[in-house]
Amino acid sequence: MSAGRGESLASRVATTRERRRPGGVAPQQPDADAPPVTRHCWYDGPHGRQAALLLEWRRVGGGWSGRIAVAAPDPAGWALVEMWVDPGMLAPAGPPTPTR
Repeated sequence: MSAGRGESLASRVATTRERRRPGGVAPQQPDADAPPVTRHCWYDGPHGRQAALLLEWRRVGGGWSGRIAVAAPDPAGWALVEMWVDPGMLAPAGPPTPTR
């Protein structure tokens, strides 16, 4: 642990090595105020396969769970729903598969 610096020893060593390289620049710390990285994905739910945004992952027991945002039908039309789902309900987004 560092004495009040808030930076790990491994991080300080990596930064020092980078500075010692010719023309090296220390890596920037991630911006704490930056929005999280979101990814497009497919959600296989009760309304079939839908496009969704994967917002984050979390550890649940011995596995993982993904927090997604997806549109869902409601009495007034559509609503944006945010929920945690099992990874088996998600697939990476890519070009749609043609159907014949």
